[in-house]
Parts: sequence; C-alpha cells; structure tokens
Amino acid sequence: MASACLPIVCATSCTDALPVVDFDICNPSVKFGQIEKIFITNIGNPLIDETDPAEWTARLALPQINPAKIIELIVIGSKPAAEANIIDISKGRKVQGNKNHTLTVKIDDISQDNYEMMRQFECGKTLLVWYVTVEGELFGGNEGIEASFLLNHIIPEGANDLQTLEGTLTWRAKFHPCRTDFPLA
Repeated sequence: MASACLPIVCATSCTDALPVVDFDICNPSVKFGQIEKIFITNIGNPLIDETDPAEWTARLALPQINPAKIIELIVIGSKPAAEANIIDISKGRKVQGNKNHTLTVKIDDISQDNYEMMRQFECGKTLLVWYVTVEGELFGGNEGIEASFLLNHIIPEGANDLQTLEGTLTWRAKFHPCRTDFPLA
C-alpha cells in the first residue's frame, strides 16, 4: 500500500473548507515521546512505499557499498518545536516561511564502527533520513527528509558515566514531515 500522505495545499480563499479534526473525550488519541531510531541513506534514494516491510528489509540488507543502502541508528532522541520567523503583514495577519526543524540525538553504543560513522559525517554530507518513535510512528514519508547530521563524541568527567555520540539532525521545511506506522515495529 502506498503512502496516504498527501502534499499540503494551502487555502486560496477565505471560503475554502477547514481541515478534518477528530477529538474523543472518552478515548483520546495520545502519543508518548522519544525517538528511538533514525534511518539514513544517500540523497536520490527515496522509498517507493514507506509502509512496505519488504522494501525496508531489502534496503537495510543491501551491501555497504550500495549507495541505496539504508543504515539504522539506535538513538535516544527528541524533536522540539520547529523555529520560524513570524512576519506581520497587512490587516493584522501573520505568515511564516520555512521553519528550522531539529532532532537532538544521543547514541550510547560507541563501537569503533559507530565512532568512525560519526567521523565520516563530520564531512558535512546532506543525507536522506526517516525517524521512528518508541510507539512505532515513522516520520518522513516515501521521500524522506533531506537533512544535515552533526555528531560529537562526549567523554564525561565521571568514571561511572557513559561516553556518548551526541548531535543534531537539521532541515528547513514549511511543513512537518509525513507520519505513518513503521512497518517493522
């Protein structure tokens, strides 16, 4: 089944229909936090159907030298509110342009391969990414999100504290990414 995520079309007149909403006083739809996985591939290698478990499995299993390979990072992450410039226009109206979106991530498995991955990403390459929450929500749609990924190695002062790789995934977009259920959850 292909993605149900449709592009957002902004209203062209004051009489355009309002969006559909769904509130349930007896059984509200709530979601808990934490990003637990980030998936990364090279620009130009989107998914055909982000809801297809066979496609995810095949892309994760590609050989390391294949530029369409998707790699999986296990992280502790969060996404604060996107930052935007709000511009006042005529008649007291407000508009905003593209927003700065940021995911903060922490990797606590700092194997030699993961450390070298961090070093490789220091080149500043733009990547295609998707992220998944602990409740199994996938963000990024078929196209993924073109983002910059910056990581640093942290060595804490305490002898009983863990070393980590910590950083940010950042991108600019007017709209938040598409959301669906992760098919491998």
